[in-house]
Amino acid sequence: MSDGMRDALILSGILIVIVLATQAGRHRLGVIKLLAPLGMVGYVAYLVIGDLTFTTPNLVTAAIGTTIGLAIGVGLMLTMSVERDPANKKLYTRAGLPYVAIWLIVLVLRLTFIWAVENVTSFAKEVGEFLQDNSIDVEAVTAFFVLMAMTMVLVRTLAVAIRGARLRGTGAEVSKDRGDLVENTSGRAG
Repeated sequence: MSDGMRDALILSGILIVIVLATQAGRHRLGVIKLLAPLGMVGYVAYLVIGDLTFTTPNLVTAAIGTTIGLAIGVGLMLTMSVERDPANKKLYTRAGLPYVAIWLIVLVLRLTFIWAVENVTSFAKEVGEFLQDNSIDVEAVTAFFVLMAMTMVLVRTLAVAIRGARLRGTGAEVSKDRGDLVENTSGRAG
């Protein structure tokens, strides 16, 4: 196993453990759970962009990864909810199997790409020729995948923050799928 594949497996394992431990199921929403992912996104994006040579092909490659991450992030957002517990008025996030499935599919596809580049000679040759023909550096491919993942995290975190803010400002108890609010009809103040 190459260092690249080992690193990809480790990163993917860490990401799925974080998703399962902190996002799948029902979890209390707090400031740290909003700020930590934003800090991570900023730091990792800084590291990746710092290594990137700013050429048009490299920037386009990074932008495509970011755009794909945006679309997947919207999918993540649509599979989760933010709710206010009627008993304690605290905010919680809830994400189920579709949310976890999106993460798993993305990670498996990433690992499959890396495996194919390292183990399928014809695929590696085609990828190499594509990168060379289009003047795309290897760092741009790294930026593609990292910025895709970081954009997914960013979209999800911002969606949770917005939904949480909407719930704090209304009498609603649930903000889920597409950000819809369910009004508090219990007669209690929200």
